[in-house]
Amino acid sequence: MDYRFIQGGRPERAGAAAGLFPNRRCGLFILTIGFSVTLFLCPDTALAKKGRFEIRTADSRLYNGVYFASALVDYNLSDEALEALENGVALPINLRVELNRIRRWWPDKEVATLEQNYQLSYQALSQRYIVKNLNSGEQESFATLFSALSNMGRVVDLPIIDASLLNPQSTYEIRIRVVLDQNTLPGPIRILAFWSSGFKLQSKWYVWKLNN
Repeated sequence: MDYRFIQGGRPERAGAAAGLFPNRRCGLFILTIGFSVTLFLCPDTALAKKGRFEIRTADSRLYNGVYFASALVDYNLSDEALEALENGVALPINLRVELNRIRRWWPDKEVATLEQNYQLSYQALSQRYIVKNLNSGEQESFATLFSALSNMGRVVDLPIIDASLLNPQSTYEIRIRVVLDQNTLPGPIRILAFWSSGFKLQSKWYVWKLNN
């Protein structure tokens, strides 16, 4: 086994947009202009929802010779990210797990990494939120944003590494982080996201020692 995997708006609003701008590129251009006006005329204020990603808890376990990691992630979207989502922009979420060997006199050595990539989207016609696992292709539909984010935030038994590949005399550390991946946003939105703090959503690293 190789464990190194580096791998809307409301219905009526959507219907009106589809009638005026049948071309998807045109619609995205108009959406981009709208975001531009928002960013320049409505800068961040204390009243604006900033959004926050946080790893609430995480741990690991050994089962059948393989180490697995689980975590509970709290996703809170900013006003800008929520507006983009409800206007048809799929939000890419990246979860990264790293396993490092702790070394006393040298920098820690990276032993294994795992990335899980998700896509959160909103379907205005059905008024459903979709969470898609881009690694496996599986997706689920939810009636509310809360339930979609809660489901995505429950990370259960991600395989990290085969125990036989680890030195029992060494000390290992696992750390995990989640980010809104601005690099895979649609081009025009990506440019705006660079200037908006509302799209700079990422958790701090959550770190714990591997019990071996």
